Amino acid sequence: MLTRPQFDRACKLLVQEYENFTPSRSANAMRGWSWNEHPSVSGLGYLCRTSNYLSRDIRLSIDVNSDETYAEIDEAAATCIDPETLTSQQYVVYSATFRVPCFYFAMYHSNGVPLSINELISSTLFRSGIFQDANITTFALTRRDTPFPLISQGDHPTTGRPCWFLHPCETTVAVEELLKEVENDIDEEDMRLLMWLKLWFTVLGGVVDLQ
Repeated sequence: MLTRPQFDRACKLLVQEYENFTPSRSANAMRGWSWNEHPSVSGLGYLCRTSNYLSRDIRLSIDVNSDETYAEIDEAAATCIDPETLTSQQYVVYSATFRVPCFYFAMYHSNGVPLSINELISSTLFRSGIFQDANITTFALTRRDTPFPLISQGDHPTTGRPCWFLHPCETTVAVEELLKEVENDIDEEDMRLLMWLKLWFTVLGGVVDLQ
């Protein structure tokens, strides 16, 4: 877990390190981010960037005995459809409840209309196949084997704008497990904070294609 000052420091270190980094597939997840402060309140800064993605075709099956929808990505059909370019505004904010970074995002069609949750999960923002048989409502997506929604709707904690976000409840465990493998080689506090954030991006990359 991170304190708010540690989160701020880690984010600023990441922006500094990748500001002039040579583009590569492994580095793209951490490139293009900028640090934004709240215009009037200190301690509410966050990372932000804008990226482009493509649409995929999606096939929906509806359980007549439930209000929920189950999504399946139709990869074969997707190859037959001219994909639309989508714009994604992405944010890394601090979760005071879980004391970890949290990924917020918004996504828009080329005409500026926000995507529905069904359209979101059929885009290339997410790794293919991770939402097979997920339970979908208008405002959230939950895997059958987890008690918390994987994706929910909520306002950006600093700007107040409507966004989607990935629930951060399992973040600490996942990152700390990875950190055990490298922390013996980290002596300085700044290096440890930066590594913590990089590993968080690694965990996030299992769900989100950060390009």
